[in-house]
Amino acid sequence: MCEPCNQLKVTLLVLLFWVLPVRADLDFNTVCFQPGMNVPILECNALVNFYNITDGDNWVNNSNWGQADVNSWFGVSAFGAGTLNVWFLELSNNNLVGLIPSTISDLTALRTLNLSDNQLFGPMPTSLGSLSNLQWLLLGNNDLSGDVPSQLSSLHDLQILQLQNNQLTGSVMTAVQNLGSLTDLWLDHNSFNEALPADVSGLAALEYFSAHEVGFLGPLPANLTTLSQLEFLFLPGNELTGKIPACIGQMSALRQLDLSHNRLYGNLPESLGWLSDFDFLSLNDNQLRGFIPDSWSQMTLIVGLYLNNNRLTGLVPEGFGNMTQINEFYLNGNDLSDPVIPPAIAGWYQQIPFREIVPQGFSDDVFYADFDGSCLP
Repeated sequence: MCEPCNQLKVTLLVLLFWVLPVRADLDFNTVCFQPGMNVPILECNALVNFYNITDGDNWVNNSNWGQADVNSWFGVSAFGAGTLNVWFLELSNNNLVGLIPSTISDLTALRTLNLSDNQLFGPMPTSLGSLSNLQWLLLGNNDLSGDVPSQLSSLHDLQILQLQNNQLTGSVMTAVQNLGSLTDLWLDHNSFNEALPADVSGLAALEYFSAHEVGFLGPLPANLTTLSQLEFLFLPGNELTGKIPACIGQMSALRQLDLSHNRLYGNLPESLGWLSDFDFLSLNDNQLRGFIPDSWSQMTLIVGLYLNNNRLTGLVPEGFGNMTQINEFYLNGNDLSDPVIPPAIAGWYQQIPFREIVPQGFSDDVFYADFDGSCLP
């Protein structure tokens, strides 16, 4: 064939490619009624709808979506005898863009829904509350907005809830405060506007609670101390007021506590010294006053201790010399006596890799005469 003819053929093929419509999204009828489809029609439809609404054609990995065997679809796991039910939908960090469709609730057997680290936006569908078998709901690091659905309170088997780094508003604690199976609650960097509920005893299984800069306000609930399984409590950067519960040391599992950048006042709770496994404490930038308790010398496993910018007085207890694991120790911006570090433990202080205790001399002395209360170990 002549060379000009070859060039004409190539040109016609290129033009044909651009003129024909390109449609690679999934078609419900083609996918869900094909021979060998092994999940119920409703579940197949929910998956196809989810794929199309979240721009599945442009996911990082969409391998095998649309094939008859749903277990071959990337991120999907289904179980059962004969007809299967979807138990796991795990598509984190996969370039999902769009809304979470309400038809997600048709995956009635779902145990894990992991859509974290994507570009999902819009509201959380209220239909999530009907996923009665759900154990893990991971929606962190997206652009979700609006209120957290109150219907989440129906998820009695939920163990892990991650909503961090979204644009959620309103309240969240009313939806989760009675989820007795919940062990991990991540809420960081949203814009809620609510007080912590006075009764948090319904969260009896909670082990990890993190809510950095979420808009919590008002006092810490006194019955926080009933959460006997809680190991990690991080509530910095909120508008919390009042006192740290005097009996917080009764939380025998507590290992790390961060209440920095709030408006807490009153004395440092002596009961923290009862926690033999405690290893991290940050109370920076509050209005806490009085002496550093001698009982804290018993926290010999502590690694990081931050008490900057409060109204503390007195000296560092000599018993702190027993804190042989400490790596970071900061006491700037208080009104501690000179020398802040007693000579008997000056050598201990000098061996701490990251440390600072100056400046001292807080000038605006505020005195609170009310009694902090007492409790038994």
